[in-house]
This record gives sequence, C-alpha cells and structure tokens, in this order.
Amino acid sequence: MIKPITKDDLRECLNIIHKGFETVAVEFGLTEENCPDRGGASLPYEKLLDEFESGVLMFAYYRNDIPVGFLAIKRLDDGACGINNIVVLPEHRHNGYGRELLEFCKQKAKDLGSHEIRFGMIDDNKRLRKWYEDNGFVNIGYMNYEGAPFTVGKMKCVL
Repeated sequence: MIKPITKDDLRECLNIIHKGFETVAVEFGLTEENCPDRGGASLPYEKLLDEFESGVLMFAYYRNDIPVGFLAIKRLDDGACGINNIVVLPEHRHNGYGRELLEFCKQKAKDLGSHEIRFGMIDDNKRLRKWYEDNGFVNIGYMNYEGAPFTVGKMKCVL
C-alpha cells in the first residue's frame, strides 16, 4: 500500500533513504567530497524537512504496515513532474515495490495535470537505467559535475 506521509513520518522515511542509497554510494564510490549527501545516503533531516515543507509530495510504500519504500515528487515550473527520490530498502528489492511506486508516480503526475516525468540518475548504473527504460523512460541527455565520479543521465517519460 502506498500512502502520503506526514511530517511525523519523515525520520522513518529518512532511514529508508539512507539505507536504500547506501548500496549505491558504496557501489559507485560516493563520498561527501565528490557527491553532496553521498547521493542520499547521508541526506540530512533538515534537507528532507525543507523539501517536505516546500510542497514536495512524499509517499511511503508499506508492506504489513512497515514502510519499505519512499517516493518524492515535485511539480516543475513547466508543468512536468520531477522525481526527487524513489528508493526501496535493499532487503525488499526485486518484489515489484519499485515498479508500484513508479506506476503510482505516473498516475499522480497525470492527476496533477503533468505531461511528463523527469529526473537524473547515475548513468553508469546500467541495471537501474535499463529498469527505467523498461518502464517507459528514455534518456534525454547527460550532465557532468566537476569532481563527480559519474555521469548524470537525464531521463523522462511522456505520460
């Protein structure tokens, strides 16, 4: 079950973000020096709270009343939606929860009147990039950040 989170749920969701992105941080050698917040693995509570209070829509995926996934969606100035975060705890991956979160995101974006969803990801994460492609996303370009040990692939899905 996917449901909106409240301010009281933020710390529990931050735990999902930290644990979920830690595997990525380790795999791709992310440090505080080469990637802010280690790509989410060390995201400070204050940043998540700021996003929540600025109107970023946040949801948790619950399995047996325990949150195992997290999704944050932001409405962009041009009417599209952006995925701020989508993550599933490592021990709950490969059960379809990420796909459910992504399909929920697509429907929520449509409900908001958006015509597409966009986000950036570590393009070197070929397995994850293929997963997004299999779920309707296409690459629309690349960005490089000075000092970052990876290339950012910009992705979008037309709704």
